[in-house]
Parts: sequence; structure tokens; C-alpha cells
Amino acid sequence: MSNVSERRLAAVLAADVANYSKLMGEDEAATLAALRRFRNDILAPTIGGYDGRVIKSMGDGWLVEFPSVINGIECAITIQNELADDPRITLRMGLHSGDVCFADEDVFGDGINVAARLQDLAEPGSLVISETARRSLDAKHSDHFTCLGSQNLKNIAEPLVAYGWGMSASAIQRYLFEVPDRPSIAVLAFDNLSDDDDQTFFAEGIAEDVISALSRFHWFFVISRNTSFSYQGRAVETEQVARDLGVQYVLEGSVRRVGNRVRVSTQLIDALANHYVWTERFDGVIEDIFDLQDEITQKIVAAVAPEYLTAEMQRARRKVVPRMDAWELSARAHWHISQFTKTDVAEAQNLLLKAVALDPQSSFGLADLSFTYLMQCVNGWSDEPDASKAEAVSLAQRAVSINGRDAYAMALLGAADLFSGRHQDAVRKLQDAIVLNPNDPHAYALLARSQVYLGDSKEALTNIKAAIRLSPRDPFIALWYSIRSLCGFVAGRHEEAIEWAEASIRTQPNRSSSYLDLAVNNAICGKLSEARQAVFDLKRLDPSASLQLAVRTHPFARSEYHERYQQGLRAAGLNR
Repeated sequence: MSNVSERRLAAVLAADVANYSKLMGEDEAATLAALRRFRNDILAPTIGGYDGRVIKSMGDGWLVEFPSVINGIECAITIQNELADDPRITLRMGLHSGDVCFADEDVFGDGINVAARLQDLAEPGSLVISETARRSLDAKHSDHFTCLGSQNLKNIAEPLVAYGWGMSASAIQRYLFEVPDRPSIAVLAFDNLSDDDDQTFFAEGIAEDVISALSRFHWFFVISRNTSFSYQGRAVETEQVARDLGVQYVLEGSVRRVGNRVRVSTQLIDALANHYVWTERFDGVIEDIFDLQDEITQKIVAAVAPEYLTAEMQRARRKVVPRMDAWELSARAHWHISQFTKTDVAEAQNLLLKAVALDPQSSFGLADLSFTYLMQCVNGWSDEPDASKAEAVSLAQRAVSINGRDAYAMALLGAADLFSGRHQDAVRKLQDAIVLNPNDPHAYALLARSQVYLGDSKEALTNIKAAIRLSPRDPFIALWYSIRSLCGFVAGRHEEAIEWAEASIRTQPNRSSSYLDLAVNNAICGKLSEARQAVFDLKRLDPSASLQLAVRTHPFARSEYHERYQQGLRAAGLNR
């Protein structure tokens, strides 16, 4: 039995070289030389400069003791910054403040165990710290860390809240997202195996309709098409997709079309158990494509939610098969809308006018066409804004009348109400949209937007988080980050509002109203230089931007928020 010779409280940094075995296998001599240079030129002098001491070395890993958490964090970040341009040596780091025990020429204790497990959470080039360590930091240091939520660490009895520095957005989302209690699934874009590249949109259309059909079942948690399709053309392991999106099941497939015949091959994978649930091949003709989609959907329900098989599976059957060229036009238009520029929205509108001419019964096409008119009105891109707004309302009403169970169409009708000053009507319609499809992220986002303009930041925050959870890689994520910023503004959490406005701009620099949010909240915080820079960037993007732009894009129902927003813009230098 070991006798503890010394025990003390310390900040412990655990670090190891990422992919060390792979690097050694590729070029052992070069890796050892790079590791030696790193130890001598960076690691040892930097640790010494922050009063640290290596208490254990494992060749490609180190445990380092520091007299304070701040010393350990500053040392870790300095080392990571020094290695930023090194193509060979990258480190994963974890830091915790806890007991360290020295005995029998080894080290033990809570500080060691937790730091090592936090290191396992870190990406190469990043640092993960515990809640205990973060509590030792001042605001200047703690603001650099992003909460990763409560984590269950191997061989650690209680879950710990972790915080990350230098982590990618996908990694942060992965740790924040827990797999829901109900069956959760991401349907990836189906591969086009046809000789004709133009059939890619046909393949996407089948996957799109499977997503739509699954979304109608309330017992499923279904990742939005916009996010699940973002992996298209990328070599990403299924397990990685599941971790990124916080789902248990992933459906992937392929489509081969020859003339009027089509073959759909699908594979349903349980990513948590790491095995195929089933694979299936479906053959048919284009006229029977929806029978194929229904059969695929029934197979999925049977595989992942057998307890619900006794429930009656009622689907609204389409009376007319949409023409695939109309769908392709709509899909292209949807991308243009997400670019948030005057030119792109005009192009989207032209494409959608052609699409609805080909398929007048497309509620999706009509809803997106409504969206383009609404964006032109709100952003000042229309010569006749009242006429554009009226057209937006008319098109959304038409979409809902064609398909009263289309949640997206109902959501766009709610958006038209919102920007027509009918805030409560908008909330009711958007709540109805969520009842129609509890997996539609656009409905949650637009509901949050309506609520925040009514001054209900608490409910708005809940719903915008739901939208981001359902589609964390959505083309419209910049808009959703902006709504989170507005939640902070209304709640008086202006530093938080600044962070989300900056995130919105980083994601989509073309969205002008995000600069308004950034300017206002910086001005309220007394950061006038940053506020004026935001106005300068806005003017560079949209020279005609004015206080009137904010009135159109931010229709606050309560005068107190409207006046506070306008005062912030004037303080930032937007005076007309």
C-alpha cells in the first residue's frame, strides 16, 4: 500500500501530442526531431516563465503543476499560440484545480484524474478546463472560454461542467447536444449514382421528402434538411455526423435513375451502437416515387420506434406529382435567399416565379416566394414596399390554402403577420406551425423573433435555442444568431448580445441588420469605438442604411425597446 508523502491543492495541466502514433508511423525520425525542438524551445521555457513544474512526463504527454489557475491557463494558451503554425506538433490540453498526491515516485489525485479526462475532450490546438478552474478566473480570462455543458468523464463519479478555448463550432455543438430521449435521426443527402450530374437534385429531392415525412411523426427528433445536407460531398464518418448533431440514427442512401426507372438504396445506421440496423433497395418508376418514399419511411419507423407501429400512419397524399425541374429551381432559390443580399434575393425570386409556374401546387415554392417579397420590403430593396408586403401576405396565404399541414408555409404566413405589425397573430400562427411539425427549425426561429419583439426574451430564448439545436448548420443560422443577440438586448444582457451579433456577422457578413445589433449593444456598453466601427461596416455594405432600416427590420411592439434601440444607434453614429 502506498504511503502519501505529500498532498497539496494545485492547478494541473494535462497535455499530449495529438495523433502521435500516426505521426510516428508516417515518419519516426522527423516526429522525434520535432518533438525534441518543441520540448527544448517552447515547452520548457514557457512552463518556467509561468512558474510551472513538470510533475510527470510520458514521452508524448506531460502533467504540469502551477501555483494558480491563471498561470496554468496563460501558459497553456501561450504554448498553443506558439504551435499554431506548426504542421506536425499539435497539443490537446485539459486543466483542473484539485488535490495532487505524490507517492512512490508517482502522482495521483483528483487534480490529475480530472485534468487528464478534460484533455480527452479537447481538440488538437485547444484547451478544456473544469468549472472549478473557471471559478478562479476573473472576467477578462473567463470570457475567452465557451461552456461545453455537463460532461460525463470516464472513471469520474459525478458529471462536470467543462469550458473550452480554441474549440471549433462543431465540437462545441457536439458537446452541448445530448441525444434526445425520443428516437433521433439525421437523413443525409442521397448520393447521385446516375450518369447525369443534373440528377443530383433528384436524389436530394427523395431524401428531402423522407425528412419531411419523418418530421410529421412527433415521436421523432429529426435534424433539419439544411443541416444534414451540409455534409454532402465531404468524407465524414457516420459516427462523426452523429456526434456533431447529437443523434442516434443516421440514414444514408443513393439514387440511380435511368430513363423513367429509379433505384433507391438506403442504409440505416445506429451510430451509438456502431452497427447497421438495416439496408434496403427499392425499385420503381418515377410515377410511383412517393410510394417508394412511404415505404422507406415505414421501414425507418419500424426499425427505430417499434412501439409506435400500432399508431395509424396517415399521410397527406399529393394529388399531383411535382415536376423535378420545379423542385430544382426552388432548391437553388432557397440557397440564394440565405445569402441575404439584394442581388441574391432578386435571383431567388426569379427562380421561384418559374418554379411555381411549373408547379402551382407547391406550398414550399410559394412560401419561399413570399419570403423574397418580405425580405425586399423589410430591407428597403423594393421600389414599392407596401405592394411587396401585400404580395408576401397573399403568397403565404395561398401556400397555406394549398397545404394546410405545411408547417413551413404556416411559419412564413406568421412572418408576414409579424412584419405587418400583427405580432400576436404571428405568434399564434407560428405556434400552430410547431404543432404541425415539431421538427421545423424555421417555425421555432420565427416564433422566437416574434416573441422577442413583443419583449418576451425568456420564451424567445427557449425557442431560438430549439431552432439552433434542430439545425445547427443551417444556411439561415446567421439570422438565428441575430435573434439570440436580440434576446440579450431585450433582457439587458448586452455583452452577451454583442457575442451573438459578432457570431452572426462571422457566419454571414452580408446580413446588414446584424451590424445594427452590434452597434446598438456596443454603444449601450459604452464601447463607442466598436459601435462606430459597426456602423462604418454597415455603411460599407449598405450605403443607404439609416435609422429607418432599423424600424423595418426590428419591429418592436413596445416603445421602450424601440426607443432604446434607436438611442443606441444614434450614439453609434447612425443619425438619419
